[in-house]
Amino acid sequence: MKKLSYILFALFSLSFIACSSDDSSSSSEDDNSLYVRFTANGQQYNFEAETITSLQRLVMGDEDVNDVYTRISLWMPVTPTTGNHTITDDLPSDDNLETLYNAELWIGDATYTGTVGTLTITDLSEEYVKGTFTFTGEDENGVTIAVTNGSFRAYR
Repeated sequence: MKKLSYILFALFSLSFIACSSDDSSSSSEDDNSLYVRFTANGQQYNFEAETITSLQRLVMGDEDVNDVYTRISLWMPVTPTTGNHTITDDLPSDDNLETLYNAELWIGDATYTGTVGTLTITDLSEEYVKGTFTFTGEDENGVTIAVTNGSFRAYR
């Protein structure tokens, strides 16, 4: 009976070791998180990504940063494709919904519409879209802002 107790104890102990956490694996936090990250005016931003789909796909992130509402919006076709896509300030129409890529940055009361830039889709899966972006935005007064080092991972 004593041998059986030792065997059961050893098996029970091994079951805890076999179920240990996989924290030391090679996957990083980014592999599982949703985010929109970028730099504007020297300030780095890191938001949780949200996705809204209607006539276009909107990937956005927003929050109050130092008591100032800040939001980034990346617009793309409902069925995006991998590769480099030009960001423009063209308005959506029936003719361009499947090819239009836009970007917008809100900082407080200022809204900067992307006038020139690139949105690159690097990965598409059944569930996620991932990529990078950079653009120059302009507000209604002609003030420009450079958005650099942009990256995102969001639900598709």
